[in-house]
Amino acid sequence: MGRAFVDGISLNYRIFGCGPPLVLVHGFACGSRMWVRQIEELSRRFTVIAYDQRGHGLSDAPNDPSCYSPRLLARDFVSLFDHLGIREALVIGFSLGAGPALALAASQPSRLVALVLADAGAGSENQWRLQWLARRWIGMAKASPDTLYDDMLRHEFFKAYAGQSQRSRRHMRALIASTPLTGLCHTLSEVIAKRLSLYRQTRLLTSIRIPTLVLRGGRDYVCMRSSKLLADSIPGSVRCEIANAGHMTPLEKPHAFNQAVSEFFERACR
Repeated sequence: MGRAFVDGISLNYRIFGCGPPLVLVHGFACGSRMWVRQIEELSRRFTVIAYDQRGHGLSDAPNDPSCYSPRLLARDFVSLFDHLGIREALVIGFSLGAGPALALAASQPSRLVALVLADAGAGSENQWRLQWLARRWIGMAKASPDTLYDDMLRHEFFKAYAGQSQRSRRHMRALIASTPLTGLCHTLSEVIAKRLSLYRQTRLLTSIRIPTLVLRGGRDYVCMRSSKLLADSIPGSVRCEIANAGHMTPLEKPHAFNQAVSEFFERACR
């Protein structure tokens, strides 16, 4: 476990295994703890780096909303590379984590060997609904965190995994509850509600020349259109659909997810 001090905050990260560096960027309200099954399998072949984005897990969660934005999350990602001395790496960006991954691919492509965008771009076709959801959850967080957690577990983002079993429901709730409420609310208001729709970033997407896998759970309907847009826009990208998985594919179908990304990285690194 280590700490990277960037832009006045501290980011928590962990490193496992040996081999080519592979950086995992988690989704909203999950933190790096969501990657347990990926770390277990992928660290046999890669040096796996999992970190908590600002506002999540054990990283700092500033009280000031101006300390949160898509640009700052992207800058944190670059700063982590610099802190660890990573010249180039494989990257998996899941859901919210796809934003920093795409930003690095566009701004410093030489630092990426290959990229996986997993269940990415939710809400791109309906920004108003995403903004409404952010306001709803912020209101619940201020009134009753327990009510918020129950509502989140019923949402398309989390319900497929939470519905698998009582154990998976407890696990998903624990991941959400481990996210500092300040970080959760400011990420909702300043990142999710304000991020640019993928439909307004097609020029950026068509400029990417890094081997890219666009992966989606077969029942992840909130990312169905955005995944198609990513795959259609990024030149030479590969599409993969994990059967019977919702939005939380790395948790719902960890072995299938790990196998898909491992095979893609093996081809990309030849």
